[in-house]
Amino acid sequence: MIVPTFSLAPELFARSFPFHIIFDCECKILQVGEVLLRIHPENLIGCNLSQHFKIIRPAIKGAPDFATISKQSRSLFLLESLHNGIQLKGQMIPDQEQSVIFFLCSVWVTETNALAKFGLKLKDFAIHDPIIDFLFLLQGQNTALEDTKKLTIELTQKQEQLQQALTIQEVLAQTAEAQAQKLEQCLLELQRTQSQLIQTEKMSSLGQLVAGIAHEINNPVNFIQGNVNYIEEYTQSLLNLLSLYQKYFPSHPEIEEFTEELDLEYIIQDLFKILSSMKLGAIRIRDIVLSLRTFSRLDEAEMKTVDIHEGIDSTLLILSHKFEKKFNFSRIEIIKDYGNLPLVECYASELNQVFLNILTNAIDILQNNRTLDLAKIIIKTCLDCNLVCVSIKDNGIGIDEKLQDKVFDPFFTTKPVGQGTGLGLSICYQIVVDKHHGQLNCISKPGQGAEFIIKIPLCQSRQAREVDSVQKVLG
Repeated sequence: MIVPTFSLAPELFARSFPFHIIFDCECKILQVGEVLLRIHPENLIGCNLSQHFKIIRPAIKGAPDFATISKQSRSLFLLESLHNGIQLKGQMIPDQEQSVIFFLCSVWVTETNALAKFGLKLKDFAIHDPIIDFLFLLQGQNTALEDTKKLTIELTQKQEQLQQALTIQEVLAQTAEAQAQKLEQCLLELQRTQSQLIQTEKMSSLGQLVAGIAHEINNPVNFIQGNVNYIEEYTQSLLNLLSLYQKYFPSHPEIEEFTEELDLEYIIQDLFKILSSMKLGAIRIRDIVLSLRTFSRLDEAEMKTVDIHEGIDSTLLILSHKFEKKFNFSRIEIIKDYGNLPLVECYASELNQVFLNILTNAIDILQNNRTLDLAKIIIKTCLDCNLVCVSIKDNGIGIDEKLQDKVFDPFFTTKPVGQGTGLGLSICYQIVVDKHHGQLNCISKPGQGAEFIIKIPLCQSRQAREVDSVQKVLG
C-alpha cells in the first residue's frame, strides 16, 4: 500500500480519502476530510482526538496517545463520534518523520437509509471505497421500484382509455343491440390479446433480467463458497502450528510484544466468526439465486414436468420482504400444508406467475386491513384423481358476492386508481384455463377471507398439446 504524505495536494487527497483524519503526536487534529468536516456537528480542527471520538476497537487502556496508536497500527480501527454517533472504520498509518498519523477511513453503514441521517450521498464516497458497491446495489433496487411505479401509471392511463371505449360501446348498444354484442366480443378479444402481449413482454424481460443477474451473481458466489472451506481449514492448520510453536519453543520478548500489539486472542476469536458469517452469507445468496432461476425458468418455456412446490417456494422467497412486520401493519404468517405431489406437466414460468399474482393480491388485502391481529395466508396442495389442486387462502375482508363474477375480467379491479391494473387475475385465468386446460375458482364471503383454488391436469393430454402448437403457429 502506498502511504500518502502530508504534503499531498489537498484536492487529490480529499477526493481519494473524503473521510480521513490527520493528527499530530499530541493527538491534536490537524486536517479532516472535506465530507467528514461537512457532516460533523462540531469543529474538529485543533481539538484533541478524544474530545470528539471514542476508539471502540482495538481495546486501548487509558487515554489514547501517539505511541499507543502507532503500536496498534496493524489493527483495524473503529471510531465513534461522541456528537452524532457516526462510526468510522479504517486504518491508522503513522508517519514518524513528520510526527503525524493518517487515519484513512470510511463511514461504516449497512443500508442506504442510514446515509440521510448523516446528510450523506453516494457521491460523497471515494470511488475505491468497497462500501460504495454495496450502497449502489441498494440504490439500483430503489431505481427498479421507481420504474415499476412508472409502468403502473402508464397501464392506468391505458385502462382509462379503454374505459372510455367501453362507454362508447354502451351508447352504440342502445341503438343496435346486435352490433353492440359483436363489438363487445371484439373488444373482449382485444383485451385478452393486449393482456397476453403485456404478460408475454413483461415475463420475457423479467426472465432475461433475472436469469442474467442470477448468472452473474452465481459465478463469484460459487468461487467464494468453494474457497471459504479451504480458508477455514488452512487457518485452523496455521493456528495449530502456532500453538505448537508456543508450546515447545521458549518465548521471546519481541514475539510477546508483537503478539500483544496484534491482539492475537481477539483475532483468533473474530477470525472464525468472520469465516462463519462468510459461509452463511454465501449460502443465503446461493439460495436466493436458485429461487430466482426457479421462478424465471427461461430454460423451461415449453411444457415439461416440474415440482410445483419448488415454484411456490421460489415465489414466496421473492415476496418474503412483504411478509415482514412494518410500522403500519403486522407481520403476515405463511402456513404451508403441502400434500404428496408427483411431478406435474405444465408451463412452469407461467404457473409461477399465477402464484405471484394471487399471493400479491392477498398481501395487499391483508396489509389494507388494519383491524387484523394476525394476518395469515394458507397454501395447501393435494392430488384429486388426476387433478393437481393448489389452494391459496387468506383471512382478509373477503370479496362481495356481487363482484365475484367479475374478478377474472380483464381490467377489473377494486383497488384505488394507480394501485391496480386489473390484469393480474385475468392473466391467471388465461394461464390456468386456456393454456393448462384447468380450473380457477374464487370462494369468498365478506369478512371471512378469500380462497383461490387452482386445478390443472397432472398430465396434459396429447390433443391439448397439439391445439397449443397449432395456436402458436397461427400466432
